[in-house]
Amino acid sequence: MMEKYQKMMFDRLEKTIREWQKQKYVYEYELYRFFHSVKGTAGTIDMRELSQEAGRLLFFVDEKSKKKWKDSDWRPYLDRLEAKFEHVYRQNEIMLASEEVAVTSDLLSGEKDIPFILLIDDDVEFVTFMKDFLEENGFQVVIALTGEKGLDLFYSMKPSMIIIDFVLPDIEGISVLAQIIEKARKDFTSVMMVSAHTSDENRTKAYELGAHDFIGKPIKKDVFIPFVKNRMEFRDNILKQVAQDELTGAYNRKFLENELYLQGELLKQGKNNVYSFSMVDLDHFKVINDKYGHQVGDEVLQTFVEKFKETKDPEDSISRYGGEEFAVVFPNTTAEEAVQKISKWRKVFGETRFESDMETFQVNFSAGVKEVCNPNQHRKDIVDQADKALYFAKDSGRNRTSIYEETLAEMKTKSDVTLIIVDDDRVVREMLTHHFSRRQLISGRPIIVKTYSDGISFLEDNWYESDQQYVILLDGMMPKMDGMEVLHKVRQTYGDKNIVISMLTARKGEQEVARALNIGADDYMLKPFNVQEVAARLDRLIERMYSR
Repeated sequence: MMEKYQKMMFDRLEKTIREWQKQKYVYEYELYRFFHSVKGTAGTIDMRELSQEAGRLLFFVDEKSKKKWKDSDWRPYLDRLEAKFEHVYRQNEIMLASEEVAVTSDLLSGEKDIPFILLIDDDVEFVTFMKDFLEENGFQVVIALTGEKGLDLFYSMKPSMIIIDFVLPDIEGISVLAQIIEKARKDFTSVMMVSAHTSDENRTKAYELGAHDFIGKPIKKDVFIPFVKNRMEFRDNILKQVAQDELTGAYNRKFLENELYLQGELLKQGKNNVYSFSMVDLDHFKVINDKYGHQVGDEVLQTFVEKFKETKDPEDSISRYGGEEFAVVFPNTTAEEAVQKISKWRKVFGETRFESDMETFQVNFSAGVKEVCNPNQHRKDIVDQADKALYFAKDSGRNRTSIYEETLAEMKTKSDVTLIIVDDDRVVREMLTHHFSRRQLISGRPIIVKTYSDGISFLEDNWYESDQQYVILLDGMMPKMDGMEVLHKVRQTYGDKNIVISMLTARKGEQEVARALNIGADDYMLKPFNVQEVAARLDRLIERMYSR
């Protein structure tokens, strides 16, 4: 597969040379854009030497210069790229066949769960360095430049570790720590404070509030990665030993895995002939958190589980799947019987009134049910099918239960996520399209992939519908309209209610990062990138995208 994309890049190089030869001159900024594009794409398709050569050529041109380059001026630079391409291509030619087998295997087996770190700090130079450094070492990092943004990301994205600067522009870091520490403890999330001011007074405040660590700036790179891995491994070991979600009293996903395995074994042994599995999600839960606060939201979650326990049969179990989403196993129960049990639960919970500031409100939930009779059906397929039924229930008006049917798998509902790829590089577009079309899901949600070769055609197309959900992978540097301008226009026109945007860029400049995040980017990824890592990041981002 990589050979195909490398051939496409070579064709693009040759085409560019032919087109420029027909022109009297080429603007210097066009050279910059071309080298910039090659740098990002070549690294992505396993041509690191070519990527490095393009990076070196960037030092000879200015991004904004309108200086006119004649054929004799620009041709030596493209000759260098062409020579490097041919050398690298020959070097890789023998290796590509065996690598393709490994890539295919990785795609089929799915992406591993990458540890996720939330970094709350307004020092753009520091966060840019830390993000690059941590991601080079196998972690996934999302940045918040303000305390308010950090709080929002903490509650919605559920990180494995949080790093908070003591000094923030809007809220003191110590105040952010005070607001999150109780929930962080319940989720076994490691919380670290960082600061250039490492006085005993600051350390004491942080430790008294519950911070696990306080580290001074500048960070010592050789020590920091082993330190982070140590904290992550400690958290993982605790979670493996705990079967219960501390906040709600429901079981956790580890218990759920074991329970699904047990039900499959009972079917194989003929001790049971059926069980039902349900994915359940509170309706408009993000609105509850935003309007009434996370403490009230926690109370809703706790009551939700309590009401299930009041109405369930002894053998039924509930596990917290993530956020406001729960998984229920109904042993020896048909789909129709499971719907009846859920209806009883819905009635009792729906009659419960919650209070906040003299205002009362009620909460509903939606559910999807999958009946399981085949002992050989893979557990992942069971979860995916119940999830599809849940999406269908949400899309059909919420506060209802839907049973999965085979035809449901083929239906295109408004709960599908539209993945839009806006990049002038055909290689990047085709590679991402191929991967996600084959993958079919983002965070369990069916996806539709659309691509655009430039920002203007994207903005002028009739792509947006208010009741759809979107993820946009947006190249930071494109002809006709820069990616930053496209980002600004999308946020200005459509807001951020149902659109997640991740910038793709080969730029490492701190100013560009700050600008993108301040305009409204949810994340940014540096080129060259690994396609599976892009998918894993989008899984995480989409989790906080909608309250469904």
